[in-house]
Amino acid sequence: MKRLRIFGILLTVILLASCNKNEDKASGTGDVMIISKQAGTTTVYGLSMYAYTFSAFASVKAVSLSDTTKIYTLKDDQGIKTTFYYDTPESEFTISKPVASTFNFSAVFENGVKQEFQNTLTEDVLPIPTFEKCEYNVITHQLDINWTTISTANKYAINIYDGSKLVFKSLLLDNNLLPKFVIGADGGGWDTNSTPVSGKTYKVRLLAYLFEPGKGTLNIQSISIAEKTVVWGN
Repeated sequence: MKRLRIFGILLTVILLASCNKNEDKASGTGDVMIISKQAGTTTVYGLSMYAYTFSAFASVKAVSLSDTTKIYTLKDDQGIKTTFYYDTPESEFTISKPVASTFNFSAVFENGVKQEFQNTLTEDVLPIPTFEKCEYNVITHQLDINWTTISTANKYAINIYDGSKLVFKSLLLDNNLLPKFVIGADGGGWDTNSTPVSGKTYKVRLLAYLFEPGKGTLNIQSISIAEKTVVWGN
């Protein structure tokens, strides 16, 4: 689930606001969330973890107090030492939902400072979002996306992939707005090196976010994902 890291990129600046800005003190924060998606007709689950700092991590590990035998090793995000992550491998997603637990993070910073911090995960998970429409409009020359509102979702986002490459990412979309999103070839969100090609098939990913109670975008409880393929152009 490496490509799920896009949500972390969107929220990094906000999350860092909760960290200590003094690099000498080397302070970090962590977040653990449940990822749910469809595998055929079955819903499967995994975990995603992030650790953030204003300083630079040398290493980060995490362990669930419900199963201390399993240690999760986080790694840097494309060489960025302020963000470390772990995503459950595709082959390890299961039909069993992760249990509620507190996760202990153990971080070693590049200046040698060590710190532990925690994040609590509940069993709350959003249902898989449902596309009502996802098709190219030959009249407006745009991609029209509609979905069914999930009453308990806090935010949504749209990602588009060319194969395994992320080529488009939206900002976080409010749940109280019309569940509709339109994407044009010249609109914002496209990767600087990616322009949609007429006749090409893309994968559209709709992500629904559930935040931890009372913490807003500072902490995510779960992300549920729906996917659909679409052919761009006339």
